[in-house]
Amino acid sequence: MKRTSLAVLMIALALVALAAPLAYAQAPAPKVTINGFIDSVTAYSQNNANYNGGVFNRGDSQWYARSRGRFDIIGEVGKAKAVFGFEIDAVYGQTGSNDSTIVNAGAASATAVQAQPGTSGSFDLNTDTRAIFEVKWLYVEFPLPLIPVPTTVRIGAQPFGAAATYKVATYANGDFAGVNLVSQITPNVKLLGTYVQVEEALVGTDTASFPVTTTPTGVSSTQVRGDDFAYILSAEITPFKGLDIKPLFSMFYAQGTTSSSARAGRGGIGTGTGFFASAGSGSDCGAQAGGPGTNCFRGGINEYRYTAGIDARLRMGPFSLDPTVLYQFGNRAVIAPSSGVFVTQAGAVPDRRYYANIDAWLFDVRAGFQLGPLLLEALGVYSTGNSARNTTLGTVRYFQPLDTDTSYQADWGSQITALGLDYVNTWNSAAGRIPYTGNQIGWDKYGRIQVGAKATYAITPTLNIMGGANVHWSAEPMDRNGVATASAGITPQFVDPTPRDSSRYVGTELFSVINWQLSPGLVWSNSAGYMFMGGALDGVTDPTAGGRNTNDPWIVTSRVRFSF
Repeated sequence: MKRTSLAVLMIALALVALAAPLAYAQAPAPKVTINGFIDSVTAYSQNNANYNGGVFNRGDSQWYARSRGRFDIIGEVGKAKAVFGFEIDAVYGQTGSNDSTIVNAGAASATAVQAQPGTSGSFDLNTDTRAIFEVKWLYVEFPLPLIPVPTTVRIGAQPFGAAATYKVATYANGDFAGVNLVSQITPNVKLLGTYVQVEEALVGTDTASFPVTTTPTGVSSTQVRGDDFAYILSAEITPFKGLDIKPLFSMFYAQGTTSSSARAGRGGIGTGTGFFASAGSGSDCGAQAGGPGTNCFRGGINEYRYTAGIDARLRMGPFSLDPTVLYQFGNRAVIAPSSGVFVTQAGAVPDRRYYANIDAWLFDVRAGFQLGPLLLEALGVYSTGNSARNTTLGTVRYFQPLDTDTSYQADWGSQITALGLDYVNTWNSAAGRIPYTGNQIGWDKYGRIQVGAKATYAITPTLNIMGGANVHWSAEPMDRNGVATASAGITPQFVDPTPRDSSRYVGTELFSVINWQLSPGLVWSNSAGYMFMGGALDGVTDPTAGGRNTNDPWIVTSRVRFSF
């Protein structure tokens, strides 16, 4: 009996020894797939003001067409995968002196090329257009071994996805470089952690604080960026079927100049990306700066912005509810401009460093009810803002997303104030004079109030029509006599003009979309949008171009999308 047991044991050990190299030899075979879509779009629009510097009291019109291809190459080995995402977006017909907007960033002269905002060039005769690939994603995703909780890691240039909220673009959307971890604690609880590298000071921030021409590595001191970053902590909790809750906490830190996606110019405070100061005597940057427009890191020109809140979605039979509540707090340092309106009207001291407290809210609530083929939906939005004569040097009351990638309310159906079927051609999408609401949510520094409703009817399983309306106000009255400055928002009249004039009413927007699925993967969509402009945005017009009445914009679009 003992000999038999020993023989069985020896056979088992031999099988295990043989199985190890066999298992190694039979590792999962690599698999490569490609998916994506191609859009063919044409649109006619009037008074969108993306080509005349944002002069909204001067009429403009445009009719054009373009194609956009978005492709993801996915390589997989077992549960690990790598993704390379890229796209091409070009207008039909040569639109400028060259086909491509890719220009030389060095000493050689660069040619400015006219192109639709958001595109990268144009297809002329023979369509031989060079160097217009846009790299979107380049990341690796794999399960993390040797830990008891199932965790997936994603490293590289990647999409935000559900890192922040369920709802699209209320805080973080688009793409970033960094790390994302997702841990499945229980079947009903998931934890998410995301680190975002916004900017990187490769040679150290102190090298930008002296009046030197180049850093030790030979890089111009004016090119040195701060070590700007953000992290996002969130959870996905399902207490019971039909209810999902997503709490969120995030911190954004910036040194001096930062990304215009994370910080845009509002209310005439200065340029959108950075807080600059001169190097004159008495400046709070003083001799630490290398000249006008130079960053002042050692002077502590930093921002600490915290965002906390909750996102949720409720599904109960035909009823749906999607509330989002986000609160921002923290502080930021800023150097008042050397001259201009802050000196002449607001009473700020030129070149002095000010510390502003951040105190802002965003409420976004959406609800729906399904009645057979008819879906009824409603929306309400409120974000806080600063009053007209508030310089924002003491308090920042307007909400600032980390990055929306122009997509706030792109899932709602608006065609004028949010990305529609033609998602590079909406009102003020080039943000020539004030921030684009699809990027920065609020109307300049004044906040946002919006009430909307829409109805969608499925005529057949492959054909549906949607129509709706939005009414827009600013949370704080906007100065209609203000002066809009490129990338800096509306500079208000800090002293009482004669007469003083302000308004909250931005306008009423109408929109409609028809979607027809021609075949699997192929959808033909047509849309229209019109906005009756109110008086609040008269401050973005140019007084030299005529009466300060913002023209009503409208757009019609047709798009064929093939997805694979």
